[in-house]
Amino acid sequence: MILTVTLNAAVARTLVVPSLTLGQRHRAPESVSLAGGKGINVARVLRELGTPVMATGFAGGRNGDTIRDGLSESAIPFDLVEIAGSSRTSTAIVDPMSGLQTEINEYGPDISPGEAGELSHRLDFLLEYATAVVFAGSLPGELDEDFLTELVQRSRARGLYTVVDATPAVLKAALKAEPSLVSPNQNEAESVAGFDFIEEEDFSRGLGRLAELGAERACITSPEGHSYLMTEDGVVAAHAPKVETISTIGSGDAYLAGLLAGLLHRRLPPVEAMRLAAGCAAANAETLGAGAFRAQRAEELAEGVRIEVPVGSAGSG
Repeated sequence: MILTVTLNAAVARTLVVPSLTLGQRHRAPESVSLAGGKGINVARVLRELGTPVMATGFAGGRNGDTIRDGLSESAIPFDLVEIAGSSRTSTAIVDPMSGLQTEINEYGPDISPGEAGELSHRLDFLLEYATAVVFAGSLPGELDEDFLTELVQRSRARGLYTVVDATPAVLKAALKAEPSLVSPNQNEAESVAGFDFIEEEDFSRGLGRLAELGAERACITSPEGHSYLMTEDGVVAAHAPKVETISTIGSGDAYLAGLLAGLLHRRLPPVEAMRLAAGCAAANAETLGAGAFRAQRAEELAEGVRIEVPVGSAGSG
């Protein structure tokens, strides 16, 4: 079972607003509302791919009730710590005319020491049933990077496959705990590595830098639908097939879920796991709502993923 930890869960709303103009009144002809936060998005995709999964984290207020209802509707088992504050709302506005999307993410509620302690205690129990644990997303108020880093260290000490996908500051701190896998997007990886990725070989250099900082394995996704994975034999690149994009929100989470389903549940070689991951990301991009696509569509798109060894890599994996 893969356990996902979402410390800053949200009600995630996506609105379709044609010809969005600031200062004007608009109507949204289409919208979707889901339980969200990166870890929950990962859990939704894992569930769709038939991978045993459970979600934990914090949830409070009416939004917390909505998050729980959303997890139940998606048939995702969960054990969320109830908090006094209200869970946040994240809003994405997609303009199909311009192809632009705008995200407005609230910071999230303050977490008391008692609530943090309860999550830490509950996690100790849940880890007994997990083979892997995914820490994904931002941190809510009153929690710092050390809190997450300590949770990662405890997971690693139990011998679990431990994954971190977080904001640059949190990721950089968590690397000290030597996670099994980190999965930043290009902007996040550039921030942690300390240089811009201009040429394709820069992605290989970036993966190397993440390894130097503590990651056992790393992958990086780019806005163009490319991804790069560190393997035992070198760096492998995957190029997702072109699709009619509706929204890329959650595509990185879908990629990570596909990669984990392939590597850990289906026991696929890294190259084949990358195909599934890129297929999931592409299927997500052509669907409104993070992780709301069907597994069959992801499998179809995976067949069109192109795999290659980028410049500067040692081998094909």
